[in-house]
Amino acid sequence: MKNFSIVLNVILIAAVGYLYFLHFSGAAQKTILPAADSVPVHIPITPKEIKASKIVFVNADSLFSKYEYVKDLRKEAEAKQSRLETIYHTKATKLQQDYTDLQQKASNGSLSSEQAKVAEEDLMKRKAELDGMEKQLGDLADENQRKNLALQEKLNNYLKEYNKAGNYNYILAFTNSGGSVLFGSDSLDITKEILDGLNAQYKAEKGRKK
Repeated sequence: MKNFSIVLNVILIAAVGYLYFLHFSGAAQKTILPAADSVPVHIPITPKEIKASKIVFVNADSLFSKYEYVKDLRKEAEAKQSRLETIYHTKATKLQQDYTDLQQKASNGSLSSEQAKVAEEDLMKRKAELDGMEKQLGDLADENQRKNLALQEKLNNYLKEYNKAGNYNYILAFTNSGGSVLFGSDSLDITKEILDGLNAQYKAEKGRKK
């Protein structure tokens, strides 16, 4: 009798969002006196005149927790994952039980060779079905990754359109847990108007699909 190995692969959805982290590292350096011919020659250079930049920021935590499009994507992904995992677990448990029963019957001689062959073929078929479900879980992770990329493109396109009127030099992402933007004045926070615009756009898009 062939042994069957049941492996349950759990694919977790990662929440959608833009999170940036700074990593500072430094190492003590020994002071080395430069050779006489290696002393740099300082030539005065006039800095390029740059106008003051217009900078605003969006709170990424709020954006991705309140953007209806992201909430719908997350809900859909979690529902698919939960359904597949439930079915997989049920079928895998039943397959293991049936395999154990088959081993017991085979060991006490209550199965003919023909019955054992039929039962084994059935178990192999069901194991192949489980392997197919494992692939579906893997495909679901790939699908979520594609949707994350589409979300990023959707957001970038919206901000480009939004900035035609704002003319900002930078629109930064801010997170409550830290990141490249360590502090931002509330007067520069445009999260609410970006959220309002994105949700209005998504509502209109959903309306067209009905």
